[in-house]
Amino acid sequence: MSEKSDIFTKDVAIIKGNTPQECLVKGIDLLGGISNFIKERDIVFIKFNLNLPYGFPTNTNMDLITSVISLCEEAGAKKIHIGSFPLKGISIEAISQLLHLEEYLNDFGAELIFLDNSNMFNRKDIKKAQLEKICNESSSIINVHDEDIRFPKVILESDKLISVNQIKVNPLFKLNLSILNSFSSISPKYQAVSLNKENKNENLTKDLYRNKLTSKVIDVFSIKKPELVINDLYYILERAGPYVFKDSILTKTNLMTIGSDAFAVDVVTLNLLNVEVSDYGLFSEIKKKGLESTDLQNINIFGENLEDTKIEIEFCEENLEKLDIKNFDIKTGKLCSGCYENAYYLLNFMKTNLTKDLKYNPGNVFLIGEKPPNPVNFKDVIIFGDCAINSTRNSEIRKIIKHSDKNILSNITRKIVKKPEKKKKPKVKEETNKRILELPGCPPPFTNSLSLMKHYYKKSNTPNLNFNIKLCKSWSDSKILANLKAMGVI
Repeated sequence: MSEKSDIFTKDVAIIKGNTPQECLVKGIDLLGGISNFIKERDIVFIKFNLNLPYGFPTNTNMDLITSVISLCEEAGAKKIHIGSFPLKGISIEAISQLLHLEEYLNDFGAELIFLDNSNMFNRKDIKKAQLEKICNESSSIINVHDEDIRFPKVILESDKLISVNQIKVNPLFKLNLSILNSFSSISPKYQAVSLNKENKNENLTKDLYRNKLTSKVIDVFSIKKPELVINDLYYILERAGPYVFKDSILTKTNLMTIGSDAFAVDVVTLNLLNVEVSDYGLFSEIKKKGLESTDLQNINIFGENLEDTKIEIEFCEENLEKLDIKNFDIKTGKLCSGCYENAYYLLNFMKTNLTKDLKYNPGNVFLIGEKPPNPVNFKDVIIFGDCAINSTRNSEIRKIIKHSDKNILSNITRKIVKKPEKKKKPKVKEETNKRILELPGCPPPFTNSLSLMKHYYKKSNTPNLNFNIKLCKSWSDSKILANLKAMGVI
């Protein structure tokens, strides 16, 4: 690392090694040592990936985390905090208990920060008003572009912020880069995108969900930028992600990118994976908001040669109709990014976890988007999202046409006496199709969709689904959800 880098250039290291820990140490050394990032007596916050209680690669590689902690201790850090918000409805305490996360990190000298304060939920004397007070005391309201965002004080007040990010494919943004890692610094309640239901056409034609989500991600990133960014692509979850699905592939690349500027590290990471920066929607929004963006020619690259190190990976399937799911025919109309993203997760979850259920329930069609094509053969119809529900109100799938001939006795008599056949028009009866399951919402919530599917297909026909719902409830029961709401987390 140069003693004084040019204002228009950024330093990024591309490292190849035999272990993630080796990559980290080599990369930090190439950039001048850990003292260039962490000073003595610094209070450090490490932002990592904490989504589900599944461990790596859904969450950050803990071997890498412990190596980062060791480097911070080597630099003389006063305190080392680590944290992240998980998925909506799951508490940090639940994940910590399942993975023994708090004890594990304590052993290495770091403190797991319960950003949702869920470590206090089991206190018998705690009341809703107290939880609300704790929430206000532990976070600040930051106004960015006329929108209030509740941000944890422990991150705001840290001397140095380190982003340790596990690279995975993402259905909406191609890849989970460090900029996306910053987004889970805030709670799911403030991550949520709200759309005006009165502007349905505009929501669809302008894809307002993607635009608003992208804008919000950049706004959150701008509140507190990291001083050290580590994109861990030593192992990459490709083809299906960012969670572990049946079609997921874990690929070993032995690579890591490290630097002090998140934009620069992400640009180098995109180039390593042969993704055009212009195709990564977040960077377009960065330029639109006037934030500093870094072009590849303005980056000083240390370590491995970029061109010689490039690799190809498979990204998430963008066309839902191409998802091969047993006994499910998927038909898509014009859809927004919100419905695509939630349907992507739901369908991949079904393919991964509901194998037996899909076998028990043949002849399904899954309709999504505005005016999806009419299916030919089907037994049960799932209509996903408000656009699909509203645009199929008068569709043929809503009706069952029955042809009946009630003159059975007269036909038999005619055949016995050999009377000439009289052609009569068959009676046509139109009935409402009751084999339809509507999953409402814009987009439909994942857990709500699972519950409606369980009720529709019946418990006896969905053993895997019933088990998975019970498993989810073991992570987050009604009391925990009530406390998370009181805390302003969900």
